[in-house]
Amino acid sequence: MSIDVLTGMRVFAAVVDAGSFAGAADRLDLSRGMTSRYVAQIEAHLGVRLLNRTTRRQSLTEAGEDYYQRATQVLGLVEEAEHSAAKGSAEPRGTLRINAPVAFGIRHLGPVIGAWLRRHPQVKADLSLNDRFVDLVEEGFDVAVRIASRIDPGLVARPITRARLVVCAAPAYLKERGTPKSPAELARHNCLTYAYAGHQGGWRFTRRGREQVVKVSGNVHGNNGDILCSAAAEGLGVIAQPTFLVHELLRAKKLVRILEDWEVGEPSTVYAVYPSRQFLAPKVRSFIDFLVERFGRDPDWDKGLE
Repeated sequence: MSIDVLTGMRVFAAVVDAGSFAGAADRLDLSRGMTSRYVAQIEAHLGVRLLNRTTRRQSLTEAGEDYYQRATQVLGLVEEAEHSAAKGSAEPRGTLRINAPVAFGIRHLGPVIGAWLRRHPQVKADLSLNDRFVDLVEEGFDVAVRIASRIDPGLVARPITRARLVVCAAPAYLKERGTPKSPAELARHNCLTYAYAGHQGGWRFTRRGREQVVKVSGNVHGNNGDILCSAAAEGLGVIAQPTFLVHELLRAKKLVRILEDWEVGEPSTVYAVYPSRQFLAPKVRSFIDFLVERFGRDPDWDKGLE
């Protein structure tokens, strides 16, 4: 990459951040004409328009939005590399963009991120929580936490800790409807189902090499595990949810496990996922190492639930 392109990239990002060429020129101590010339140079180099300009306002084109997301990542790496070379170290710095599932993020990532930031004061965290599939590259995330039995090709995944499903219901529900003694009996129960589960055809159970898939149904189908756990604790029905969500309700006896001698679903893992092993920024590597250190192979949410 030539220095002109890199400088142009810096100027373009500054224009977007400032919201105007004039604001970027003031930030960078450049003339407005030079600021405009750098952006034009980048557009000519790429062969696409990055900004729509009028006399009153400017806006990013679709190509400009994509270029801005990638440019900020590149500039962050350059800043870290320059700082690292100057200090002779690889101290994490810059902004780390993290994506994670809603329930896991709320319950478990807040304390972790806080502790990690105290260890690395030169870093800021930008955390986005949602349960939909996120394209890390397209949406500009540095790292994502994903809970799955397998990871799509094209991404790098490091195992963080285990995640396992358990089937449970409130004592009041079981008293009224009876406790299922086999997976097949769940077909006669009110089962509260999760929209993003990989077992939409039914709940899958295995024991000593034997497998059963039970078609379940109920009067609640939701895309948030906490909502389903709360409904189950109120006695509405049966849930199959991860222990990282239900452990507190189980310990408080608001829910009880059923079918404990069966494995539910496919074995899953909590992964840290990132786009590439090449040029892995110190902030990303440090954060992933910290997740492994914090959660470990025997996470707190599973202790006492064996």
